[in-house]
Amino acid sequence: MTHIAVERNRRRLMNCHLATLRSLMPPSFVQRGDQASIVGGAIEFVKELEQHLLSLRAQKWLQASVAPALHDGFFTSSQYMGYSQSQEEDATAVDVEATLVQGHVNLKVAAQRRRGQLVRAMAAMEELRLSILHLNITTLEPPSTLYYINLKMEEECKLETADEVATAVHQIFSYINTC
Repeated sequence: MTHIAVERNRRRLMNCHLATLRSLMPPSFVQRGDQASIVGGAIEFVKELEQHLLSLRAQKWLQASVAPALHDGFFTSSQYMGYSQSQEEDATAVDVEATLVQGHVNLKVAAQRRRGQLVRAMAAMEELRLSILHLNITTLEPPSTLYYINLKMEEECKLETADEVATAVHQIFSYINTC
């Protein structure tokens, strides 16, 4: 009997937490009331909030009318930091940070803005079997661009770690910037 009571309490607590989680999200993020839909909606809502936060940070930087350091508040532990640390304008330098959680990649890239850069980079990432889920672009002065990209690793993707993704993306942007 105690096992049944413990399990009943666990289910009641889980349902209470799911109801709280559901109440914290806009209705558009939860289409059905099952557990998977609530958790999936919460993940999407957090991603949306993260995109909004990055946008607000960029607006704050622009309103301050002070040229921000590219890595302030954007990068936390970059695998590549050539762009923001270069003293002169190096068109080929690029900063990249990638984090990987259960087949989803959060990618941050800072580089000098170039014509066609994003389209070619997206095509190259698709060839690596990295599907683009969300994209946020912030342009700064001098002609700098910050990209925040959420990717999903497809089953055919040969990359396995965040460092491998960061290296591949660094190579993609470095190549594009030399053309």
